Amino acid sequence: MARTPQNEAAFLREVDDEVRREQFATLARRYGAMLAIVVVVALIALGGALWWRSHQAAVAGERGDRMIAAMAAISAGNEAEAGKGLQALAGTGDKAYAPLARMLQADILAKDGKAPQASAAFTAIANDDAVPQQLRNVALLRATSLDFDRTAPQAVIARLKPLAVPGNPWFGSAGEMTGVAYMKLGQAKQAGALFVAITKDPAVPRSLRARVAQLAADLGFDPVQPSDSPAS
Repeated sequence: MARTPQNEAAFLREVDDEVRREQFATLARRYGAMLAIVVVVALIALGGALWWRSHQAAVAGERGDRMIAAMAAISAGNEAEAGKGLQALAGTGDKAYAPLARMLQADILAKDGKAPQASAAFTAIANDDAVPQQLRNVALLRATSLDFDRTAPQAVIARLKPLAVPGNPWFGSAGEMTGVAYMKLGQAKQAGALFVAITKDPAVPRSLRARVAQLAADLGFDPVQPSDSPAS
């Protein structure tokens, strides 16, 4: 009995389905073990990633607690106890807590009257590319402040040049030291102009603007007094 076109199409579909099942069975026999290994490896990788995130969060929390404890010890005047915690944090390589711990270590040295050691510690931080730029800038200012009387004025000016510009967050502090360095060189014009620029910057703290306004006036310049500033 001849097949109708409909029967012919149904027969061909059955043959095609059977061929596909046979091909799938062959692939399963040939690659089934490999696919199972891939699935297991993927699951292990996912579990490992989740564990690592949890572990990192726990470590960060522990380091945060150590930092808080160290700062509390410093506030209580127990610098020896604080030093132990800071030393442990400074050696971790943590991008957040290690630089902060190093900054506090240097600060303790400065408070203890060990200016050369503190300056060296701050300078090392300022020159460390792994430390965030804002912390490096603070370290540079602290090192320069500690070394100011022992550093040639030209070196102070060169060191602080990137920071002693309007718009920089540290313009006031860096500009004041730069201006005094100009005064030491007898360059009153450069010093006075820089002092006046600082007095015009409302982002600079009022006390600092008042201080440099007096310096500018002493040099014969007409600064903006803090009481005249929009920030007052």
